[in-house]
Amino acid sequence: MSKSALRDTGSTRQWRSIRERILRRDGYICQYCGQEADTVDHVLPRRLGGNDSDGNLVSSCRRCNLSKGGRFFVSKRTPPTPRSFSNPQNTSIAHDQTESN
Repeated sequence: MSKSALRDTGSTRQWRSIRERILRRDGYICQYCGQEADTVDHVLPRRLGGNDSDGNLVSSCRRCNLSKGGRFFVSKRTPPTPRSFSNPQNTSIAHDQTESN
């Protein structure tokens, strides 16, 4: 198998290193849906001129990566807050605090 064919399948040592660095950077969280990430996605697909720079790579779950395919998301999505950082608690006071008789 040629080196370019290996690169296309993500089988080179260099790509595995890049992939692991991006997954760690993004906390193993899919930057599209917030689920656990196990792949790395090219925001601008390579077939459209995207490259392997850190700015063009995001962690992605397999489902989002496959559903996106080679398409390009027009508007950049705001990365979700990792679940470990969000712990919503409803501390609001009820509107009606009087007892009804």
